[in-house]
This record gives sequence, structure tokens and C-alpha cells, in this order.
Amino acid sequence: LQMRLFFLLLLCLSFLPSSAFLQQSVGVKGKLLCGNHNLAGAKVKLWDKNKIGQDDLLEEGVTDFNGNFQLQGGSNGVFKMNVYLKVYHDCEDSIKPCQRKVSFRIPDSFVSRSSTPAQIFNASVLNMAIRYPDEERSCIN
Repeated sequence: LQMRLFFLLLLCLSFLPSSAFLQQSVGVKGKLLCGNHNLAGAKVKLWDKNKIGQDDLLEEGVTDFNGNFQLQGGSNGVFKMNVYLKVYHDCEDSIKPCQRKVSFRIPDSFVSRSSTPAQIFNASVLNMAIRYPDEERSCIN
């Protein structure tokens, strides 16, 4: 009887999710340029793109005077996060309404199974004067 209770307890515990296993985090840093100038004040957001349901905003901010940014965020989930950096800006955009929106996929290897990222992805220097493939326009960001 004790052996059965032990195995029953083991079975029940195996179905309980481990909160440490569910925690995930990611970080990214970089610098934005517009041609030969720093791109200050551009909005940057870190998103977890979900296969089902709405995407999750992990962190957002704006580039500083020198065009630098650093974002870090996390969530809980069984499936590994599918992280994108989205940049909203008006570089080389003349007077068109709304903003240019560019998405960059963050490599899976930079998603940590912990509350803080083990390493920060360095996106390096991105020149937003370039027209990127799959670029969009966004009026609400």
C-alpha cells in the first residue's frame, strides 16, 4: 500500500508544472542610425509572437540621444518564446502618415529559461534608412 501511494504521489507531482521551467526571458541591445546620424526617439518593442491568440508585449522603450536601446522582458509558458524586435520610426519617410515598422527575429538561443536573460542579444548597429523586406506602416504603436 505504501508503495502504491508513493507511485501515485510521484505521478501527481510529474504533472505539476515547474515554475522555474515555465519562466522565460530575453534581452536585446543595439543602436539605430538614420543614414549617417543617430536615430534618437525611435520606439522599440520586444514581442513574443504567439501561434494562437494575441502576441505578448515583453518590453518597450525609445532610443536615447545616441540612438542606443536596451530591452529586456519575459513571460511564463511551456513553449519557447518566439521573440521579435520591432522598430517604429520616421527615418527617410518625408511627410508620409504613420511610421515605418520593421521587425527583426531574435535567435532562439538567446531565450533563457529563467527570470533574467543569461545573455543579451547584440543587434549591433541598424541603419533604418535601408528599406527592409516585409517592412510595414503603423499608425498605432
